[in-house]
Amino acid sequence: MQLEVSDAQVQAVAEQVQVHKFGGSSLADAYCYRRVARIVTEYAGASDLVVVSAAGDTTNRILAIIDAKQSAADADDLGMAEVLLKQLEKYQQGLITELLSGAQQERMLEASRQDFNRWWNWLAGNEVINNRPELLSYGELWSARLLAALLQQQGTQAEAIDARSFLVADHAPEPLIRTEVSRNGLLNRIAPHAGTRFIVTGFICADPNGRSLILGRNGSDYSATLVGSLIDAKQVTIWKDVAGVYSADPRKVERVVSLPILDWREAEELARLGSPVLHPRTFQPVNRERMVIAVRSSLKVENQQTRIGQYEDTEPTGKVLTALSEVVLFRVDLRDAKLVQAFEDLDLTPLISWNEVEQHHAYYAYHQNHLEFMETWLEQQDVKNSASKLTGYSMLALVGNRIQETEQFATFKQETSEQALRRLALTPDNNAVVAILEQKLDNRLLNRIHSQLFNHRRSLGVLVVGRGNIGSAWLALYRRLRERINEQMDVRIIGILNSTQMWLDYNGLDLTDWQDNFARLARPYEMSQLIPELPNAPYDELVMLDLTDAIAVAQLYPSFFANGLHIVSANKRAGASTESQYNEIRTIQREYEREWYYNTTVGAGLPLNYALNDLRNSGDTIRSISGIFSGTMSWLFENFNAEVKFSDLVREAKERGLSEPDPREDLSCQDIIRKLLILAREIGLRLDWKDIDVDSLLPEHLADIPLDEFMQRLPELDDGMQDLYQDAQKTGKVPRLLASFAVQDNDTVRARVGIEYIPEGDMLANLIPGENIFVIYTDWYHEMPLVISGPGAGKEVTAGGVQSDLNQLLSRLSKKV
Repeated sequence: MQLEVSDAQVQAVAEQVQVHKFGGSSLADAYCYRRVARIVTEYAGASDLVVVSAAGDTTNRILAIIDAKQSAADADDLGMAEVLLKQLEKYQQGLITELLSGAQQERMLEASRQDFNRWWNWLAGNEVINNRPELLSYGELWSARLLAALLQQQGTQAEAIDARSFLVADHAPEPLIRTEVSRNGLLNRIAPHAGTRFIVTGFICADPNGRSLILGRNGSDYSATLVGSLIDAKQVTIWKDVAGVYSADPRKVERVVSLPILDWREAEELARLGSPVLHPRTFQPVNRERMVIAVRSSLKVENQQTRIGQYEDTEPTGKVLTALSEVVLFRVDLRDAKLVQAFEDLDLTPLISWNEVEQHHAYYAYHQNHLEFMETWLEQQDVKNSASKLTGYSMLALVGNRIQETEQFATFKQETSEQALRRLALTPDNNAVVAILEQKLDNRLLNRIHSQLFNHRRSLGVLVVGRGNIGSAWLALYRRLRERINEQMDVRIIGILNSTQMWLDYNGLDLTDWQDNFARLARPYEMSQLIPELPNAPYDELVMLDLTDAIAVAQLYPSFFANGLHIVSANKRAGASTESQYNEIRTIQREYEREWYYNTTVGAGLPLNYALNDLRNSGDTIRSISGIFSGTMSWLFENFNAEVKFSDLVREAKERGLSEPDPREDLSCQDIIRKLLILAREIGLRLDWKDIDVDSLLPEHLADIPLDEFMQRLPELDDGMQDLYQDAQKTGKVPRLLASFAVQDNDTVRARVGIEYIPEGDMLANLIPGENIFVIYTDWYHEMPLVISGPGAGKEVTAGGVQSDLNQLLSRLSKKV
């Protein structure tokens, strides 16, 4: 085929067009297709090429149908093949009906019906298709057509290309590409159509007579770099389920690190040594001086990617610990020179090889996946007794540029020497050190060695319980401060929960558009069943952030502690529970040596508890604390006067998130009592609900009615509150809701919550609305009290207080050994 486009068009393609590849798991269902379409629209250029695999497990389904037909005794024994074909037809046409509509849907369904008519004719014996690649090619063809149609429906200019129309190869175990004719065919097809995204079938090509060939399993990544090389593209992006290449297999090793760059030689060595992310053939067609391969996550697009290119001048460093659980050794008699030479000339390169001259043996180590090939190959050699197979081995390898010059090399050598080491060797290019072990590998060993090699940072998994005002504000704050928070430890949000739904992912949640993701991904749960499962999360430490006001959550604190979680709480329920319940919580907390931070339960973000603890730890004794403990009540009374209705203020406070969700918690003084109990217990006093004298602002007849009804009947408070205000004004004072406790001479505690009349010039009568004030008398501060004041309500202030508590926890945990 001759080139029919101009040099300028060829050059424009080389400079402007990139290639993107999506595997089968990226196209497993309709949701995945839509995600890929979004990526193609947002992250691919207007003229880029997109190479696709067969959707989901389509290739495996096709192979199963072929095998079922071949194993059938006769035409009446095709039951299994028919069932499998019906399932495949339903799956493929289900994707079409779910993704497309109107004329676009009908066009694709008609094409699908024609395809499956051919399949049914083949199954019935009415059409002969002896070429297995012809049948296998349908998987990629269906994916390319459907993705192109979906993009067209969304308004994107896109067309599907069957790679067999340009990619020509000669028959071989791995088809030999005819580069010039393939290049010309592809450029002739795409160069005249700038602004069109072409969706290309991976995995398949054709011989010069148009007969289908396959590039082999794992051929789609190779297809992508092959297509990229034909147009001389600068970049090929391979979209996978993982965010690039990691420092180890994240399925086996905890707290792996994503690598921003890899040199070609490192990547090829990693692929040769069995990386699950990269296949050796991917690199065969690449122009290493021009092309970059980017490996990115189609699940979390915003995550870091790995760029593979010409970075050979990077500093010596170990980058990836890779492992194979099953390795087979072939031991060859060195005196059989012909067989030794045959091993040396074999196209399949061993993981490592070595000679033991004194025993007259050469050893060649191969991946277990190559065992069948090697056994077949050996049967073709004149082996006699010169070769034997040895099993029960495994491999560890550390890959990185100039590996022998790194400190990690010595660490790897030391760690593997403590195992059943059979052989340690550097690869010829000094980009990897390989250890063959005569033992099974377990994940504990991999995690320990990985930790030693890559300076493991301690990790903290965060479970956020409560996604209301405070929870939402804290998540926004966390996203803003994430880099700073992660300086001390590797901190990840592993779950967000409300009272009925849970979004949980031990790998860490992507908080971009987290509300939408929660609505889509959250599922029902039972907290009592969840808690025992949490210790399975792969983190050094776990913390539960209780950002609720739920009694049910507070009652489970002993269970959280017993299952290894620390707690940061904005929920006052546990700290102000009955004395017996509180003592039980504290006992379990100390028994399991867990941390419990709850500074925001009193004073929102004010450092009140920290100040009290510092005084006591320094030798002082707290004698009394009084003041305005409620930011809500501060706001209400500072804004309340003869001209303003108290009910209007209560309603406004609720709407602005300044009150508890049910304002009766504030008006009944229940919320203030909880704060008073928490403070008293914080300084070591014994105090329970029955010990506190309380004057409530909530009439009894409004206490137990539904919240909506209460909000409608709020004006019933107004007359009584106006009488209170006018009574205070008679003596030049104003009403304020105060709380106090004091230690008496006989060590008993007197505690009270209620309205007091305060002179208009007093500091307690002149707060900023919403401000808390705590007046603290101690042995040291007995003539002039210590006063702590500041905002005592508001979701942002409280979220900041929660973060302060988390910072305290991080500081403590990061120092643990």
